[in-house]
Amino acid sequence: MKKLTGITGLLLAVFMLFSCASGTPQGAVQVPVYSENSITLDAAISEAASYLSGRLPDSVKLAIVSFEAETGGLSDYVFGELWNRFEGTGKFVMVDRRNLDRIDDEIKYQLESGKVDDALAVSITRQYGADVIVYGQMKAMGSEYRMVLYATDVEKAASSQRVFTVRPDERLSALLTISLDDQIERAVAEMARSVNQKTTIAVGRISYADTQTVSGLSAYLKNSISASAQKQRSKFQVASDNESADFAVASRGLTVETPVTDNSIQAVVLGNFSPLDRDAEVSVRLVSTGTNKVVLASSQFIIPAAELERRKLSLLPQKDQAVISKAEFEAKQKAIDPYAGKNNKWAFTVSPDKLDGAYYNGEYMSMRIYSARDCYFRVVQIDVNGMAQVIYPTAAKDNNFIRGGETRRIPDNTRYRMGPPFGEEYILVAAYDRPFTAQSSGQGDPLSIDSLSRGMVVEADNHAAISPSATAKFSYTILPNL
Repeated sequence: MKKLTGITGLLLAVFMLFSCASGTPQGAVQVPVYSENSITLDAAISEAASYLSGRLPDSVKLAIVSFEAETGGLSDYVFGELWNRFEGTGKFVMVDRRNLDRIDDEIKYQLESGKVDDALAVSITRQYGADVIVYGQMKAMGSEYRMVLYATDVEKAASSQRVFTVRPDERLSALLTISLDDQIERAVAEMARSVNQKTTIAVGRISYADTQTVSGLSAYLKNSISASAQKQRSKFQVASDNESADFAVASRGLTVETPVTDNSIQAVVLGNFSPLDRDAEVSVRLVSTGTNKVVLASSQFIIPAAELERRKLSLLPQKDQAVISKAEFEAKQKAIDPYAGKNNKWAFTVSPDKLDGAYYNGEYMSMRIYSARDCYFRVVQIDVNGMAQVIYPTAAKDNNFIRGGETRRIPDNTRYRMGPPFGEEYILVAAYDRPFTAQSSGQGDPLSIDSLSRGMVVEADNHAAISPSATAKFSYTILPNL
C-alpha cells in the first residue's frame, strides 16, 4: 500500500481523529442505550401479573379491560397474556368477556385524559359484578416505553399499580407495526372524539380520488369503518343498511329534505382515496346531515402498497373480475364529465337509493331525481362495457315531466335488477326546459364524448336542436354475492 504523505495525509489523519473523538465512527450504526432497569414486554407482563396476583384475595371476581397502546395488536396481546396468567392461577373468577366492552368504554375516558379516578372505576365495575378491575396503558418514552398496570379493588375503592420501563425487542417491534385495521380504528376514534353526545351515523361512499367511483378498496374501507364505529358505543350508533338506504332515498346528496328527528341519521362518514406512488392515501370525514353540512371531523392515513397487494385490494373498479386500466377509467371520466352539473341553470340532482352506491347480484336499484324548476328529463345508462342506452323514457306511459321542488323516484312502473357482468356503471340525467321529441336512444352506442353529445341533444317542437339546461350523474357498482 502506498503511504500517504504531505498535506493529504495530514488532512486524513485529522479527519479520522475528529471522527473517533466525536463518538460514532463514520458509517457505523448507533446502538440505542437502554435504562438499567428496563425489561422486555413479556417480562413486564409476567412480573405485573405475579405482583398483582399476590396482592389480591382468592376467589374474587376479576375483570381485565382496557389496555391503551399505540396499536390494536399490542393492546390485544397484553390483554390476552394478562387474561391467561390471571386465569391460570386458579385463584380468580374471571368476569364474562361480553361485559368487558361496556366497562372498557368508560375506562378509556380516564386513560385518554391521563387521570385515573378510582371512585369512577369502582362505580362502573360494580354494575357488572366485578370485585377487581385490571387495566393499564403503554406510551413511548424516548427509545423505550412506559407501561403502567392498575388493579382497582371495588370495595376498598383503591388501586395497586405497577410501573415498568419496557425496552423494544423483536416481539414488541412486531406488535407496534401499525396494520391497516389499526389505522382505520385510529381514524374512527379521532372522529368519535369530535362529538360530545351519542350520534347516529351512516357510512357512505368511500370513492376513488374526486370521482364517485367505488372499488374493492371502497367496500373494504366501508365495512372496516362500520365495524370500528360499532366499537365506539358511547359515541356512535351505526345505522343499519336499511336505515342508510332510507336516508339516501330521502336526501339529495347530504341535504336532508325532511326534518331531522331524534331517530334520524345525524352524520355520515364519507371519504376518498388516491394513488400516492404505489401506496394509497385515504381521507375520511364525518359530515353533519344538517342543511349546513358541517365537517365535524376528518382524518388521513396511508395504506402501503404491500398491504394493498396482500389483501388484494384495488383502487380502480373491476370489470369481468379484472381491474380496469387507468386509461380506460380516465376515458370514461372524460366522456361523462359534461354531465356533472357544472353549468346547470338551476338546482338539479340525481342520487341512488343506496348511500354507498354498491349493489349485489339480484338486488334492485332505483334513483331519486330532484329539480328546482319545471322541466323534462331523460336518463341514460352507461353499462359495465361502456355502452350507452336511454332507460327513461322508453315508452309512451313514461312521464318524464317533473315539477319544480319535486322529487321523482325512477323507475316508477318497473324495476332495475342488478346482475352480471359485474363492475362500475353510470347514470346520466339531462333536463330540458321544454318538451322534446326523442331521437334514437343510441342503445348499444359505445361510450364517447361525441356519442353522448349526439344522444343528449334532442329535437324540440320547432325541430331545432337544443342542449340540456341541467345535468346530473352518479356511478354505482354491481358486485357478486358474498
